[in-house]
Amino acid sequence: MAYELYQTLNIPTQASPEDIRRAYYRLVRKHSPEKDPERFKVIREAYETLSDAKAKQNYDSVQQHGGQIVVLLSQAEERMEEENWPEAIRLLKHTLVLSPGADSIRNRLGLCYIHHQQWDEATKTYQILTASNPDVAVYWSNFGCANKEIAETISEGDSRRSIYYQKARICFQKSVDLEPFNSQPFMAIAQTFLAEENYTQALKWAEKAIGADGKIDFQDFDALFLICIINLRSNQLEQVTATADRIIACLPADEDIRKYVAAKFALIGFELLEAGAKYINPQILKAALTFMSAAKRFSPDNAEIATIQREISEVVNAFNEYDILKDDYQIINGFKRLAAFRILNALGSEDSASERDRIFKDIISEISNSTDSEVLASAKRIKSKYPAIYRLNAEFFARLEKVAAEISRKQQYQPQTQPTNNSSDDCFVVTATYGTPHAAEVIKYRYFRDKYLRKHILGRKFIQHYYHIGPLAASQIKKHPNLKKIMALILGKLAKYLPN
Repeated sequence: MAYELYQTLNIPTQASPEDIRRAYYRLVRKHSPEKDPERFKVIREAYETLSDAKAKQNYDSVQQHGGQIVVLLSQAEERMEEENWPEAIRLLKHTLVLSPGADSIRNRLGLCYIHHQQWDEATKTYQILTASNPDVAVYWSNFGCANKEIAETISEGDSRRSIYYQKARICFQKSVDLEPFNSQPFMAIAQTFLAEENYTQALKWAEKAIGADGKIDFQDFDALFLICIINLRSNQLEQVTATADRIIACLPADEDIRKYVAAKFALIGFELLEAGAKYINPQILKAALTFMSAAKRFSPDNAEIATIQREISEVVNAFNEYDILKDDYQIINGFKRLAAFRILNALGSEDSASERDRIFKDIISEISNSTDSEVLASAKRIKSKYPAIYRLNAEFFARLEKVAAEISRKQQYQPQTQPTNNSSDDCFVVTATYGTPHAAEVIKYRYFRDKYLRKHILGRKFIQHYYHIGPLAASQIKKHPNLKKIMALILGKLAKYLPN
């Protein structure tokens, strides 16, 4: 099928440069390099060829002449879409035998070599193209891409890596000299510096890409977004927000474009969220929040983005509060552990369900060993001073606070005649049943009360209720001998289950 590049962008052969640019941005929103990298490459290659006047002329010439060439080229394009690079290379070589001067076909062959990582062939191809067409910017750009791709296959620390990045920059600079209005080679140079962690030079060249055509508009979005990534990598998160403001300032009213921008920011936000959760790193989570907040600004009606942004914000705020809470002497240690446990769970803890249950029970046991006043004071302080942490545990904290407050209130108003915790005659029902506070059964129940019930907040609540109803129940048992026998039978059976 002829004119594949036009069909890739879904535009007519008479499309204007502006039509080509609009079609490109419409398609990359659907096939972004992050979500659909191979399809994006096909779209990008079509755009680069058709947006370069001479490369477009060469391409159109081949399309208009030579039936067999067109057939072979069509087959090669189909193999490229299938990512069958060896077969595409074979067909393109055959085509060049029939039309050795067709530089646009040789350019396609060079791109296939790059995709198939045949570096020597790619380099030779672009050496030929740039030597015979030194004034075609796209050939220099692709030559630069070949060197840049080679550099990225070389491990860090290997001196050859820097050499190939430098070769790439020389090629991109040639393209800049030929087309100073084209932002792409500026950005490519910035990316090579970013890969080498030279953030100052990366920002310098990314800024040069903005307004390369003499105006600042949405065509500069890719450069602005690259600046966001550079600021992220250099840990300048406040600059990400500032750059988002610059993007907003040049956004057109086109809803599709706004959604595309939102998707770009959200995707980086999702990736950072996963990394932050995996490594439990609050700095990465803050970066994720920065990108998701930007995404929300570009697409405020997107419910999914809004939800994720809100959830990340809560976790980041909880992390910030925990830095203070962990040193707060007015909070009992059990609540500090609980706060950390809930934050990790909100991030998606990798612990098994059984391990999480074990840790949670251990935390609750530690909280239960604290006094009612400590529990109540800590719960109230967390609610007032650490709201993000409280919201992660709202239901649980509220329940603890309620129980502790109720016990505290009853202790405050309990009658002075109520027995103390250490009284030997406060096991009312058991003492009344067996007739003496020194009976073995009474001692066993008293031991259970002091060693187990008093250690848990709900157990202490039960004891408080028992102090109110116990004396009345004991008086009835003493009055009715048959009731005493029934209670002896019941308490005797229950005693078998009490710990020794």
